[in-house]
Formats: sequence, structure tokens, C-alpha cells
Amino acid sequence: MTTKNHTISKIVAKSFVRLLLLVLAFSVYLYFGKKDLASASLYFPNPWTLAFPFLLFVLVVVLLILTLRKKYQETDINWLFSLSAIFFIAYIVLLYSRIYPAI
Repeated sequence: MTTKNHTISKIVAKSFVRLLLLVLAFSVYLYFGKKDLASASLYFPNPWTLAFPFLLFVLVVVLLILTLRKKYQETDINWLFSLSAIFFIAYIVLLYSRIYPAI
């Protein structure tokens, strides 16, 4: 018998998997579909500016693999993935809202 928290975590994790795939697909479309965006250059004054988003991306991918491998049965992994996906999606949306108007 599953608990209510487990059922909610499965629903939330499944929806964030789909939302994450949509955001990543939109990012790929912007990169390959818009030639102006591919030629844009970014300047990061501090190298740590790139390190932490990269670590967040690695964390999201690892939790995504664990979530899909366990087939949404682990409640803790579902919630960790959902939380990290929220931050990653917010970062991607803010990054593209900053880059896209500059072109």
C-alpha cells in the first residue's frame, strides 16, 4: 500500500521530468534554430559563475537517471529531483531571458 506522500511525489516527479524535457528541447531549438543565438558570445567575469550551474546540471541529470531507474518508487529521490529541477528550470529560464533580448 502506498502512502499519500509517495503518490504525490510520483506525480510531481513525473510532471517535472516532462517539464524539464520541454525546457531542454526549447533550449536545443533556440541553439540550433536561431543562428543569431549560436553566434552570440557571453562574457563571464568570474569562472565560478559557470561552475555552479554546471554542478546543478550534473545533479539534475544524476537524479533524473536515479528517478527513472527506480521507476519513481523512492520518495526521497523523487522530491530531491523535483527540487533540483525547479532550480534548474528557473536558471535556464532566467539565462535565456537574459540572452535572447540581447540579440
